[in-house]
Formats: sequence, C-alpha cells, structure tokens
Amino acid sequence: MKIKLLYAILLAGFISCTTESSTINPMSTTKSEEVLNFEKSIKSLESPENRETPEEMKNRKSLELSDRRKDILIPSAIELIKSTGVKEKEISKTTEGDRDKILTWAVKIYNAKLDQINQNSKFK
Repeated sequence: MKIKLLYAILLAGFISCTTESSTINPMSTTKSEEVLNFEKSIKSLESPENRETPEEMKNRKSLELSDRRKDILIPSAIELIKSTGVKEKEISKTTEGDRDKILTWAVKIYNAKLDQINQNSKFK
C-alpha cells in the first residue's frame, strides 16, 4: 500500500513538472496588440529580405537604421503611439513627419509599457 502511495505521489510530481512548461506566458498575455506588432516589426529587421544591404552598410555613417529599414518600423510605431490615445494630427504636428522622432517616441512608449508590465507581474 505504501509503495502504491509513493508511486502516486511520484506520478503526480512528474505530471505537474511536465505540464509546467506548457502554461501560458503571462508576459505575452498582458502585452497589447500594438506592443506585440512593434516587437514583430523590430524582429522582422533580421529576416533576410530586411537585412542591411552591402550598399547600406557602405553608406552608413553610424548605427542608425537605413531609411528602408525605418520604413518597415513606422506603421507599427505609429499604431503604438496611437494606442496611448494620441491622434494622427498630434503625431504629425509633434514629429513633423520625421521618422526618427516617430521611432524615438514609439520606443519610449514601448519601454514604458514593458516597465509597467514588469511592475504588474511583480505584484501578482
């Protein structure tokens, strides 16, 4: 009888350990769609068709992204900014269409949202 109880406990422990890795990641469930899309855009820069071309590497003077690569990020950056309640008109007025200003603004929002998610997950 004690052996069966021991086997039952071991089996329960084994099952709980194997299902632990299949639980939903709480960080990804709390991220908004705009944050996830911005992350996907950033990650897409590493895909073969979006990598820096030899010509872009040759003409690069700093670590700044090429215009082509910035254009990949702009749509999701604007959506991320809009998710905070900012209207298109205010984005245009504040950034004057400058892609660098749009991306800087979006990165600040992205980092703030990640900090907020991290703070919320610490208290749970």
